[in-house]
Amino acid sequence: MGEESFALIEKKINDLVQVVAALKKEKGILAAELARAEGEAKELNKKLSEMTRERGEVKDRVEKILSRLDSIEL
Repeated sequence: MGEESFALIEKKINDLVQVVAALKKEKGILAAELARAEGEAKELNKKLSEMTRERGEVKDRVEKILSRLDSIEL
């Protein structure tokens, strides 16, 4: 192997190191995005559960009111 071969190998290794560094940085960014999205999804699920519970309560109240109206003789 001549000097050119070592220079080519060195360049390829340097390029590979740069690619690995870029991928690590991208992985960190994506991990942060995922954590944020998971937190947002958890919060939305919590709100959905609360709204579903409230909807059930309102439905029960309306049904009771309608039942009372049905029992009134006109």
